[in-house]
Amino acid sequence: MTPPHKWSTEELEEVVRLRDIEKLSYDAIAEKYGMTGEKVRNAYRRIKRVSDDGQALPERNQYEQGDDFINIVCASPRMLSKDDIIRQYNIDLNEWEIERFKVRTSEGYRKDRKVDWHVEDGKVLTGDVEDTGKMLVVPLYHIEVRLVKKKQEIAARSAIQDMIEDAKNHAPKYQKIAYPQYKDGMLYEIDMFDIHFGRLTWDEESGESYDIKLAQKAIESTLIKLLAMIQHQRISRILLPLGNDFFNVDNKFNTTTGGTPQQEDTRWQKTFRKGREICTWMIDTCAQIAPVDVLIVPGNHDEQRSFYLGESLECWYHKSDDVTIDNSAAKRKYYPFGANLIGFTHGYDEKLEKLPLLMAIDRPDLWSQSTYREWHTGDKHNKKDLVPRADESTGMVVRILRALAAQDAWTFNKGYRSLRSGEAFLWHPVSGLVAQYTATPDIHYD
Repeated sequence: MTPPHKWSTEELEEVVRLRDIEKLSYDAIAEKYGMTGEKVRNAYRRIKRVSDDGQALPERNQYEQGDDFINIVCASPRMLSKDDIIRQYNIDLNEWEIERFKVRTSEGYRKDRKVDWHVEDGKVLTGDVEDTGKMLVVPLYHIEVRLVKKKQEIAARSAIQDMIEDAKNHAPKYQKIAYPQYKDGMLYEIDMFDIHFGRLTWDEESGESYDIKLAQKAIESTLIKLLAMIQHQRISRILLPLGNDFFNVDNKFNTTTGGTPQQEDTRWQKTFRKGREICTWMIDTCAQIAPVDVLIVPGNHDEQRSFYLGESLECWYHKSDDVTIDNSAAKRKYYPFGANLIGFTHGYDEKLEKLPLLMAIDRPDLWSQSTYREWHTGDKHNKKDLVPRADESTGMVVRILRALAAQDAWTFNKGYRSLRSGEAFLWHPVSGLVAQYTATPDIHYD
């Protein structure tokens, strides 16, 4: 088999001259080199693929997708990695996996030319061109990538979606409650942040004991106290944010979302199941007074688990007209009520002093319709109110709320101390915040 002809720079320059200036056919040029006209044509076309300004060869891409495959072919003067191609075509690796990645090289050519355009008001007025008349050899990479759909992933997602739909179909039917109707009914916001359900502490080590049984008692006693405090108020809705490190760990390895190991009370399955049951009790209890809006606010301990909690609660209350679940993916949640706008975030990712501006940027529509604006965060396990100077005239307050969980050995050894409590806020639709309540949990050691 005859090896392919290796074109020299001089030969390529001659091919261009004969074709462009002397107007010879490919076959006539081929006779000079003892080859076929097709080979000359291919060489000439590779040369002419350069841009007019003589810069590097342009990329040529081909993308083909079927039901269960993606084929990508790229011809480029630069070497592309797998990550480059995945990023360029925005391929979801949760759905696709790379079956083949192949790279081969060839030679391309470009003119040895430099240009300097003189532009004014977006228009080219004059230009300088430096052209040696020679051709430069440019390496050309041909990258082929084949991806196939993850069949197991597809089957798993389909099964999960089917399970969710089935759970909604079998959700308990809640009877519509005939609540009292108030012309100026108020919103009662109940915040029981940083419960850390599943945390295990020992009083000899950290000052007080804590496990799932003690956590349940703390939740129930605190909620009952907060609801009793407003028995004579005109309540039209209850706002119940959940998440905010409701769970102490995020996975079966007993670590936080970021991978920090924790002392956990029991098996992860039992913790999640029991935590979900307690959240259902909290919602049902609040719903005896007024319709309940639940916001799922992920924490830094339970970012994934809080989402699973929200999905399960959404299924459970699918047939309830008196309970709504907001389990949207955004970490920051906004709740409008009359002239009030309340923002919720765990407070772990954002700098707290930036929250007022973030509210205006994230939801300018709600911002413009509100008079009273606040942020309520957790994470720090201690109470603190920040009133930024720039927003003092608007009444913007960033509140860091207390935790309901007992301190663990780490917080004890660091010397952190704060009152364990749940907090609640009473909002008038026109007058804004009119009352604030605090309830401490009943602590019993059996």
